[in-house]
Amino acid sequence: MLTSFFSKSKPINYIVVGLYMLTLYAIAHYRIGFELETLPILLFIVGAVLYIAPMLILHFIVQRNDLTNKGTYTILLYAFLTGILPEALTNISILLANFLVMLGFQNVLHLRNGKQIKAKVFNASMYIGLASLSFFWSIGFVVVAYIAISYFEPKNYRNWIIPMIGLVMVYLFANCFTLLLYDSFFSFQGYSDPISFSFESYLAKDQLFSAGVLSICMLFFLTIYLLKFSRKPANTKPILRLIIAYLIIAIAIAVISSQNNTSELFFAATPLAIIGATYLEMQYHKFAKEINIWVFILIPFTVLLF
Repeated sequence: MLTSFFSKSKPINYIVVGLYMLTLYAIAHYRIGFELETLPILLFIVGAVLYIAPMLILHFIVQRNDLTNKGTYTILLYAFLTGILPEALTNISILLANFLVMLGFQNVLHLRNGKQIKAKVFNASMYIGLASLSFFWSIGFVVVAYIAISYFEPKNYRNWIIPMIGLVMVYLFANCFTLLLYDSFFSFQGYSDPISFSFESYLAKDQLFSAGVLSICMLFFLTIYLLKFSRKPANTKPILRLIIAYLIIAIAIAVISSQNNTSELFFAATPLAIIGATYLEMQYHKFAKEINIWVFILIPFTVLLF
């Protein structure tokens, strides 16, 4: 049974989820057409790595910080939540930004152990700054770094300056790169994106379905998560609040982004997968849980194939 299979954490679980994600990724690219030429094939391979690698980072995060039980429900939900967003699966800029943001978030959570605080804050802000070069509004995740500082070492004023230093360093490196290759300074106008509150493109049938499923999951999972929050160990609550902050920022980015084709919702998959694992780990009828898992597995195929 799938319930028993995903309640364990074995190498075969990661392989199965990875192959599932690769299948969804391949179908998404097949929908828009795929050219058998060197550059498209290379971009396809790079995009596949950028899509699947965060799944492993996510599993490391939840296991290292004891956020879930020792199963693989989190990465299964991550595969489901990203699979219902086919526009993102074919957008290498979003995949790259998401990968870098997750690396930054991993460094933020490492502040919990109280060691090398400044280095981890700097690394996190650098990763987020690099992500913003791929997708500008991912720069908003630097707020998570500031929230983490307020939890773990707020009294050292230097910590509050470091994220800005990290972002400035990325901007300077970008200038060096453009000066070297194009003999011009890095344009802030080309770097930043406008704010847009237009959601007309969501009225398309496939995008409306994707946004609707994600919204329902968000409301359902978050409600259960907040009800269970008081029962969590006190030492994990700052981490859990950071995950909620991550989700709120991801939603804010989706609201103000000018893309408005559901790919901007991709960043919500990481925190929502962690939050949703709380539901799958609850003790309720095994048959109902089995049905839930099958629904999660099959829904992305309905989005991609119909």
